[in-house]
Amino acid sequence: MTGKRRIAWPGRPFSGVHFRVDAVYQRTIGELRARGSLLWLVFTPLARDATAAALQQVVAEIDAGAASAEERAELYTALLVMAAIDPWGHTLWKELVTMVEDKEEGLLRRTPIIGEMIIEAEQRGERRGEQRAIAELLGRLFARRIGRQPTAEEERTIVERARAMSPGEVEDALLDLEGEALARWLAEPIRSS
Repeated sequence: MTGKRRIAWPGRPFSGVHFRVDAVYQRTIGELRARGSLLWLVFTPLARDATAAALQQVVAEIDAGAASAEERAELYTALLVMAAIDPWGHTLWKELVTMVEDKEEGLLRRTPIIGEMIIEAEQRGERRGEQRAIAELLGRLFARRIGRQPTAEEERTIVERARAMSPGEVEDALLDLEGEALARWLAEPIRSS
């Protein structure tokens, strides 16, 4: 798509901007590479044919072609931001972080926006891991008390109760209540402590 935005009064010489919107997410890595500039390589995570192997080559090209360490850091940062967008569901961000860190250890954590993204992703992973461990432990207790594995809904309720109350209080209920009493307790509205 091309266009222009005029800011001068009608009848006056043109003053404004001409622009072209390029749908880089519709391009292949080969098409982006053929444009002949490292700048276009930062859009490769958006390419419809993006793979971990292809991005490894892109990282190597940026590493070899950047004029300075500063330019390389800026290109890597842009590359990672584009990987976070991920319109095709390639989920290559983690692999890309590893590739860039292999080339330039510590660079990403020193880059404010990417460092924050990495820390946030790690924290989300830790929280998911903790929640999964709590769900598994409490699910095993449920299975021993009821004699079957919890349904997905029961498991969700157990985890919600562990968040609202505390894992210990839920554990106590799972140990103290049996059969129907435990099922009724799970069906009750959650009261936070």
